Amino acid sequence: MAAVVTATVPAAICRSGADEWRTDDPAAQLALAAGVSHWTERELEAASFTTGDALFDAEWLFGTYMMAAMGYGQLAAQRPEGDPVRAQMLTRMDHCLGRLGEPDVAAFDTGKWGRAALDDLDGDAGHAAYLGYYGLALTFRSGLGAHPLASRAEAVADALARRLAQEDVIETYPGERYPVDNAAGVAAVALKAQNRHHARPHVVARWLEVMDERFVDPTSGLLVQSVRADGTRLDVPRGSGTALASYFLSFVDAARSRALYEAAMASLGDRVLGFGALREYPDGGRTGDGDIDSGPLIAGFSIAATGFALAGAKRFGDEATFASLWATARLFGAPRRRDNALHFATGGPLGDAILFAMLTARRDEDP
Repeated sequence: MAAVVTATVPAAICRSGADEWRTDDPAAQLALAAGVSHWTERELEAASFTTGDALFDAEWLFGTYMMAAMGYGQLAAQRPEGDPVRAQMLTRMDHCLGRLGEPDVAAFDTGKWGRAALDDLDGDAGHAAYLGYYGLALTFRSGLGAHPLASRAEAVADALARRLAQEDVIETYPGERYPVDNAAGVAAVALKAQNRHHARPHVVARWLEVMDERFVDPTSGLLVQSVRADGTRLDVPRGSGTALASYFLSFVDAARSRALYEAAMASLGDRVLGFGALREYPDGGRTGDGDIDSGPLIAGFSIAATGFALAGAKRFGDEATFASLWATARLFGAPRRRDNALHFATGGPLGDAILFAMLTARRDEDP
């Protein structure tokens, strides 16, 4: 009996609070929003991060503001016009969008290409991650009402559409192509059309077909992490890219978003003593120490994939999985509340921002 209690009680304790996030409890959401604002309003810089690699530090700076912007936007979208919380969230989102356009936050991309992406919108360089992630946040904001960067949102979405019309998979960095980054760009192009009440653009429909044919592994249904220009794979299908792409495609195509989420859970999902997690590699593939995409791997389980999967579990009503994933996030994230602000103590700015975006992702029944 003691062994049974030892094996089940910790997970049961850590699952506490899962329903608050799954049902969009305002107190929990606003506490995490306040915690994230502690980071986004203090003007972070790349030196705020300590990955041990200057490029990764710069990527994490960009990712913090991008994911925070999505979280603020998702909270704003839940509330009607005139609601003071909506106004506050849009103000915070606009601040993040402004920071994302500044040279220090864009430096990770500029350094690789030798030219700032926003100065290169008419060029041929890919900039898929910068333009895709930023474009998604910008066009999402445009759907929430007038904002100072509306013209930039249009220009970035148009640049992405032109690139997608020329190539099946746009380069993130010279010679490096990642379908998950392209998924963010596709979402930006689709959202621009949705905001104008236009039909799905041809380049979006075509890219989704190419994804099905070339970027999704036919055996596992997982998204291949990196590919060549012709779409042939350079890396295996992986959990981090699949789960994050599922989140991005939730703004474009619910069926494909669900398919990626369900494939990730079927091929990579597991529970250990009641704690849910996703492996990075299918079929007991290589583990190692992980990388910038997966985060540290623990017995093959990916911190990043596990966190990203929270959005799919919430959106598609997978309550038991959501509770188990939340238990893991709570165990390893060590959430703490102080002065009505919630932080995940071990995640830092990026960890807080990612969980903010995933935990506030919309539910499938939402409009």
